[in-house]
Amino acid sequence: MSNISIGNDLKDSYTETRKWVIGNTKWLQDLSSFYHERSKLEREYGEKLAGLTKEYFGRKSNSTVVLSVGETPTITPGSLESASQVAWNEVLSQTENVAKDHKRLAKEMQTQVADQLTALEKRCDLILNTIDGFNHELVNKRDYAYSCLEKAKKRYDESCQAMEAARQKQSKSGSSSKAQRKVDEKEHEMNIAKNDYLIQINQTNRLKDKYYFQDVPEALDLLQDLNESRIRVLNSIWRRASDLEREAHKKIDERLSAADDVVGQNYPHLDTSMFIKHNFREWKEPDDYQYVPSPVWHDDETFSVPSDVELHDLKIRLAKAQNSYNRLQLVVHDEMSTLTQLNKKKQEMKLNTAVDPYEFQELLKKYLATVSSFTTHETSKLEAEVEIESIQNNVGDSHDLSKEGLDISRRFKKSSMFGMFKRATAPRSTGGNDDISEMSVDIASKSSPKHHGLSLFRSKRIRAQSTESSGMQSSTMDDSSSMMSISNEEHKGGNRVLFPYTKQDEDEVTIAPGNSIVLLRQDDGSGWVKIRNVSTQQEGLVPSTYVEINEHQSIGKPVPRAPPPRKGAAPLKTVTAIYDYSAQDDDEISIRAGDVIKVLRGDTGNGWTYGEVNGSKGLFPSNYCN
Repeated sequence: MSNISIGNDLKDSYTETRKWVIGNTKWLQDLSSFYHERSKLEREYGEKLAGLTKEYFGRKSNSTVVLSVGETPTITPGSLESASQVAWNEVLSQTENVAKDHKRLAKEMQTQVADQLTALEKRCDLILNTIDGFNHELVNKRDYAYSCLEKAKKRYDESCQAMEAARQKQSKSGSSSKAQRKVDEKEHEMNIAKNDYLIQINQTNRLKDKYYFQDVPEALDLLQDLNESRIRVLNSIWRRASDLEREAHKKIDERLSAADDVVGQNYPHLDTSMFIKHNFREWKEPDDYQYVPSPVWHDDETFSVPSDVELHDLKIRLAKAQNSYNRLQLVVHDEMSTLTQLNKKKQEMKLNTAVDPYEFQELLKKYLATVSSFTTHETSKLEAEVEIESIQNNVGDSHDLSKEGLDISRRFKKSSMFGMFKRATAPRSTGGNDDISEMSVDIASKSSPKHHGLSLFRSKRIRAQSTESSGMQSSTMDDSSSMMSISNEEHKGGNRVLFPYTKQDEDEVTIAPGNSIVLLRQDDGSGWVKIRNVSTQQEGLVPSTYVEINEHQSIGKPVPRAPPPRKGAAPLKTVTAIYDYSAQDDDEISIRAGDVIKVLRGDTGNGWTYGEVNGSKGLFPSNYCN
């Protein structure tokens, strides 16, 4: 019976289970009060001790049903009691039998029994508060997903209404080109809003499934583990009380041994079994959300990509989702490994009746902290995964979703300091350029290539290979051989362009993969490097992470003065760490939960922020902070 689980058997029953756990935890106040009063009665001897046991028999009679099966059971227990209540009944009975023999135990009873029960209640309350916070976070995430879906539906309806209004206005104004452009613009906005609505539906449904079949059962199992750990500690305290009595009164050893035998049969899972049996009810999974067309613009649930405007929006979303997925996959994998180890140890401790119950509660706290972080990261990873699937499965067969020609640099300001992040070799494909082989350089810099798991969602389309013969190598980084085939004559010193970049200021230069470049000035810490584009005979600045430089600064030219700071720098701000993080590389910093970190360079979309804490400067994970 050690494998029973409230989370598996009682669906969506956090409130009922929590009340049950709270009731059993508050019950510790009765136990603590009992032993406290008993220590006093030990001084007054037998009669008063007998009266006290009688009083607590009455309390037990009034609370045994609630403590055994909860406040709202589906099946009344009748005369049945939980194993803990049976054990408690035996303790009271034996106490009544030996009431006349206990007088010298007052001090031991107070310090080693009553106080320990109070401490146990406080520990259980602390753990319960943490579990409540975890459940509250799960509910908030679920409700937020529902809210996002409602907002997406509202935006879609509004865009449909705007489209219809523009169409009616055009029909009244005739074939005006301006009116037609307005209609086209509103149609694009409507289609984008529709696609966002469809994605939100998919995400909400998947998050709903995760909430009811993974998150809620996990929270329920945590409540179960807390209650069972309380029983373990409670059993140890009862045994200690019995030991004290044995040491003081060996002549009543037989009676106390009888109490121990009953307590020894109070396995933590027995109370859980009885609670499940008397609270089991049928539960129906909530229905999935479905696409609901606008009342003013009838449409179906297919993605709308009639032009490059919608396709470009989906490409950007796909690229962002892929970057998020790559970043989170390693984090989730590591946390899952840790959870597996902790869960294995937890199961072993639950099977071992000789294990220290306090050690089990410490393990439970570690597990709770880890599963909270894991759930947050896995939820974010699931959102990215569903977004990738939604776009590729619904758009990929009829449109080219490749990143070729997509200049993601336009979505960031130069003040983000491209050069402050670690440079990494561009990822390589092993059989062609599939749609997701070109991963973000920022993500690649923090991840091992062997862990990228996006192959599960890769489109099976292969982009057409260029058949034109020219002196310039392919700009799409097909594989390692194509990347190394560029001669030193074409790229002096082995320099090469990793990603396309379009100039945005007069002092910059446009580059594209395959261009031959020559270094003019190294990155001075600003994140920008000055180069000459031999292919276009132009000079200027480019982000240092968009090129790979394998030569020293050109000899024979004086070193120019450092340029003034790039315009558009973000205002100074701070963030607060919510998780601990230990630096893995020399350019990172360690942070601790509660640290206030000064942000020197904001997150550019790769998941890392550059900041200062305690006099140290470096990178730290953005999602570890508020």
